[in-house]
Amino acid sequence: MPPLSQSSFSIRLHPRERLETQISSWAAWRRLCGHGVPQWGRFLLLLVGLLGAGPRIGYAQRQYDAWYFGTASALQFLPGRYWPQVVPNSVMNSFESCTSLADSTTGALLLYSNGERMWDRTHQPMPNGFPLGGHMSASEGALTLFAPGQPNLVYLFTTDAKESSVENSLRYSVVDLRLRNGLGDVRQRNQPLPLPGNTQATEHLAAIRQPNGRDYWILVHGLNNNSFYAYALTPAGLAAQPVVSAVGPVFSTRQTAETGTFRFSPSGRQLATTRLFSALDLFDFNPLTGQVSNPISLFSDLSLPALSFERRVYGVEFSGDGSLLYADQGGAVMQYDLLACDSLAIIRSKRQVVSAAALVGSVKVGCSTGSTGSFRRGPNGRLYIAVLFAPALAVIDSINSIRGTFLRPGGQQLAGTAVPGNPLPDLPGSEYGLPNCPGQASRLGPANCTGGSGSVEEGFRVLITPGCAGRPTVFEAQPRDPSRQGLQQVQWTIGTTTPLALSGVRVAPVFGQAGPQTGLVVVTFADGTRQAQRLQLTVPPAATVRLQASVTQLECGEPQAELTATANGPGRYRWADDTTTQSRRVVTQGGTYRVRFQSSAGCVVSDSVTIQSLDPSRCLIPNIITPNGDPLNQRFVLAGYRLGHWSLTIYNRWGRTVYTNPLYANEWDAEGQPAGVYYYLLQHPQTGTKLRGWVEVMR
Repeated sequence: MPPLSQSSFSIRLHPRERLETQISSWAAWRRLCGHGVPQWGRFLLLLVGLLGAGPRIGYAQRQYDAWYFGTASALQFLPGRYWPQVVPNSVMNSFESCTSLADSTTGALLLYSNGERMWDRTHQPMPNGFPLGGHMSASEGALTLFAPGQPNLVYLFTTDAKESSVENSLRYSVVDLRLRNGLGDVRQRNQPLPLPGNTQATEHLAAIRQPNGRDYWILVHGLNNNSFYAYALTPAGLAAQPVVSAVGPVFSTRQTAETGTFRFSPSGRQLATTRLFSALDLFDFNPLTGQVSNPISLFSDLSLPALSFERRVYGVEFSGDGSLLYADQGGAVMQYDLLACDSLAIIRSKRQVVSAAALVGSVKVGCSTGSTGSFRRGPNGRLYIAVLFAPALAVIDSINSIRGTFLRPGGQQLAGTAVPGNPLPDLPGSEYGLPNCPGQASRLGPANCTGGSGSVEEGFRVLITPGCAGRPTVFEAQPRDPSRQGLQQVQWTIGTTTPLALSGVRVAPVFGQAGPQTGLVVVTFADGTRQAQRLQLTVPPAATVRLQASVTQLECGEPQAELTATANGPGRYRWADDTTTQSRRVVTQGGTYRVRFQSSAGCVVSDSVTIQSLDPSRCLIPNIITPNGDPLNQRFVLAGYRLGHWSLTIYNRWGRTVYTNPLYANEWDAEGQPAGVYYYLLQHPQTGTKLRGWVEVMR
C-alpha cells in the first residue's frame, strides 16, 4: 500500500498528566514484592491516574459510541445518559465478528461490518464492500480504525475463522468516507498482511492506541506457535514487518486455541487473552515498543476434562480502574484481584461473582441453551456480556468494586429488524460477539468502547506538597464528592528505589535523594469500591545558600560592607531587614543580616552574617613622624585603615609630588626628604572616598 499523506497531531497535557508514572511491568512489581513490603502494601503498579473533576461518564471522542453486533442489534451511547438508546435499524447478522465506527464528534454511525461485508450509515451495502476476507464466526474477526491523522480514511482489519481453517489469516481494507457523496466506499479491499514465515493468524485481533495519542499497534497471534505480532499503523501507513514477541504458551488447534479474545487494560500496559477450552493468561504490554512479555497463567482448573464446558473460557475484560479482571468460565463470571502481589495471589483471589445459571438462566432457543460470549466495557463504565440467542445483554454494574458488583440479567434489551437469510429472523438479539474496538495506552487518546479512563468516576484526588531532598513530602487523599461515603482506607506505596508502604489519608515520607519518584495510592471507600491513582513527581535537590560579606567589621574610611548571597540554583531572595530581592546589597551599619532563599522548586533555606560596627576612635592618621632611627614613630602609619585599600600621594610645601603608592601599606618614612611640613591625599578606588591633611616630618 502506498504511504498515506502526512498530518500533524498536537496534544495539550492536563496538569494531572504530569503525575503519570512510567512503571509498567509485572517483573518490576514482583521484584518490589520480594523486598519486604508488607502484604497489604504490595500493590500492582499498573493503574492509570484518573482525570480531574468533570462528568462521571466521559465522551472525549465518540467514534465507538455506536455498537452494531449480533443479529440486527444496535445500541447508541449518548453523553449524560447511563442507559444507551436501542437502535432498531441494523441489517447485519454476525455470529461473532463485528465492528462499527461513528463520527468522533457527534457519535453518529458511519459504517459497520461483520468482517465479510461492509454497510454504510444508511444500512446499505457498500458497493465494493464484499468480500472483505474475514469471517462472521471469527471471535474477533473485524476491527475498524480511523487512519492516523486522516479522518476521512478508515482501516478495516479482518481475520479468518476456524471454520475456514483460518486460510485468509490477517487482512485489511481501506474505506474512503469521501466517496459516494460522503457515504463512503472501500478504496482498497482484502489486502493480505502476511505474518513472518507465512504463519497463519488465530481468531484473535486487537488494537491499541500508542502513547503519542495518534498511532496504533495492531495485535494478532500466530497459529501453532507462541508469537504475538504487533503491526504499527502510523500516518506513513501500515508497517510491513511486525514486532514479534515469542512468549507464553503455544496457541494450537489441538485445544481450539484459534478461538478467543484479547483485552488491553485501561492503562494499555497489560493484555489479557483467552483460548477456548484452554486458558486465561495475563501479559505485560509495552505500548511504546509493541512488545508482549511476562506471562502469567490464571487458569486454575486444569483437572477438568480438556473439552468440558466447565473449562470453557471466552470473554474477558478489565474493570475501569484496572484493578480487577473479569472472565467467564463455563458460563459463570469470575473476578480476579489484580492488586494481589504475585501470580499465585491473583489466582487465589478468584471468586465467582455471577453463576452461569444467573447469567444465562432461561435463555433457550430450540435445543440450544444460551452461553456467554464477548465481554465489553461500555462508554458508561458498565460491563456488557453477550449471551447466545438472547434478546438482551447481561449487564454488570459497579465493576470497580471487589465486593459490590451487581448483575442485571437481560439488563440491556435489544430490538432490531429481521435480517434476510437469518436462520432466526424473528429473534433479533445477541449472539457471541460485541463490537471490536481499540484500547488506549494513554489518557491522551480518545475515549473508546471499553470506557477508557473517562468512564471511571474519580472519587478522590491527591494533593502533593513537594519537599526537598531530606525534608518531608506531603501526600494527602481527599474525597471529591462530599455526598459520597468517606474514605475507609488509603494505602500508599511511595518511592522508586526502596518503596515505602504507608497507610492513612495523609502521609509525609522523606526522600533522601533528589530525582524522580513514583508511587501508587489505592483508596477503599466505605461502600467497598476501590480506586487507584499512579503518581509521579520529581524531588528537588535540597536548596543551599551562603551569605558572605566583603568585611566582617566596618573599617575606617570604608563605612560599608557588600553582602553576597550565593545559592545552588535559581530562585528568590528575601532579606529580613530590607525589601530588595537581589542577591547582593551594600550595608553601612553593623549588625546581623539574614537572607532567605526559596528555590524555583519551592525549597527554602537561609543564612546569616554579622558585621561589626565601626569604632571611630580606632581611625587615626598621624600629623607627625620622626624618622630618626629609633623604634618609635618612624613611618606614616594609618591606624585602623585596611592596608592595600588606599592610594597615597605626598606633596611637599611647593605642591610637588614626592611620593605615590596606589596600594599603600604604611611604608612611607620620608626617606630622602628634609624635615618640614608635607601634605597627603588618601583615595579609596572603590568607594571614591578622599582624605586630605598634613603631616610634619621631624628628624
